Amino acid sequence: MGELPTGPARVTELLTVMSRHELRLDYRSVARGVWLRNDQPLTFRTHSIAAGMVHDDAVLCGWSAAHFWGNPFRPDCAQPEITAPIEGNRRYDGICVRRVQIDHDDVVDIDGVRLTSLARTGIDLGRFNSREDAVSALDGMARLRPTMLDEIRVELKRWENHWGIGKAITALRLVNSLAESPWETRLRLILCDECLDGFVLQHEVMGGRYRLDIAWPGLKVAVEYDGAHHRESEQHARDLERWNRLRAAGWVVIAVTARNITPAAMSS
Repeated sequence: MGELPTGPARVTELLTVMSRHELRLDYRSVARGVWLRNDQPLTFRTHSIAAGMVHDDAVLCGWSAAHFWGNPFRPDCAQPEITAPIEGNRRYDGICVRRVQIDHDDVVDIDGVRLTSLARTGIDLGRFNSREDAVSALDGMARLRPTMLDEIRVELKRWENHWGIGKAITALRLVNSLAESPWETRLRLILCDECLDGFVLQHEVMGGRYRLDIAWPGLKVAVEYDGAHHRESEQHARDLERWNRLRAAGWVVIAVTARNITPAAMSS
């Protein structure tokens, strides 16, 4: 029979090239009517492709579409996400189904996968998710795709009366492509909420030798995100050397960790 298809594939297609016994022996169900070969990992990408196969009219949206557009961040709770006909009501385990209007112009094809356009994806992230998660994702996507915000602004003209559009606009106004991690984004949002504005991102000092996550250059105050990878011995040693040089040059350097990045922790 040759090499077995890796999947994900619809069970009806697989049964044209193998018996039901072979199917159950070598494959597992990953979505309604969609199976994956046992030796293939169920990544978010693969699970999203499978989700897009549960209905003939399904289109990947939200976090699934964002993944295909290169989004470097999604929350741990994110599920594969699809749009499906508004008149339907079927539920699919492990898949987030959005019963929303979708126009032909909102759909693109990437490597044979149907998903929402870059602009529609950005709008949906803004209206269906928390401000922090949405802005974190949009920051990363804007960094990778500089035209994204312009494309979204064009699309917003026909979205004035749609549910959640005010929430999406709020998130989009906060996007800054200079942020380099979700935690930097969250830190920036907390500072804005506390009216600690006037800062710049990725500020270069000492002739470009160092770059500060968040800085008030006139005050010589910097806030640096100290992520888990920064605490590895070599990186931590480099960070300490950098901070000591900055402090010797008159800078106040405040290092924060993920544990510190909550409104209560920052205000204290």
